[in-house]
Amino acid sequence: MSFDSGNAVVYAILFLVPGFIMSSVLGMLYRRRSRSASEQTLQYLTFSCVNLGLWSWLIVLMIQGEWVDRHAVFASLLVFIIVFVSPVVLGLLTLLLTQKVVVRRLLSAFGFKVERFIPTAWDYKFQKGEPEWVIVRLKDGSSVYGLWAEMSFAGDDPNERDIFIEAVFRPDSDNPWKPVVDTRGILIKSSEIGTIEFRQINTEDMNNVS
Repeated sequence: MSFDSGNAVVYAILFLVPGFIMSSVLGMLYRRRSRSASEQTLQYLTFSCVNLGLWSWLIVLMIQGEWVDRHAVFASLLVFIIVFVSPVVLGLLTLLLTQKVVVRRLLSAFGFKVERFIPTAWDYKFQKGEPEWVIVRLKDGSSVYGLWAEMSFAGDDPNERDIFIEAVFRPDSDNPWKPVVDTRGILIKSSEIGTIEFRQINTEDMNNVS
């Protein structure tokens, strides 16, 4: 088979697209450390080869004889599953397995290093998103008290870890915190943040907030 532009497109789809999809699934569900372009390309190729390797038995059966010509529609469906659906499933399974302590210990016993998909404690904490009281202590010594809930947001850009807290509150040591009148939240730049403290919020507090 001669190597032309058409073949190049086919090879790119087979050896890059599945890996890109699998990597994207991992990235959407868990924030991961940034990689160079060469590292990303190598990762795409590796993921794609794993995906094709798992389906190699079916690919061999498909290309034998004139099966593809006689079952063109079904063959197209299988190719779609191999290239686009399988990487999504593999990505989800990878996340599931690497979160299991038993699996990680087993791999470690054989000398494999299981990479953590969450690069920083910032990403680990803010990807959960459960309602909590937050106390942001600023570098100038002041503090911001607020509610961290569904409408709050933490930036995931490594160079700008800013946060948006959806409602500002007044602390009260004896009673649930009281919202500031007409609060619509506060945006705090990363350069101003010293520490962030999280406190559990109970059902009664949430009823008073709402």
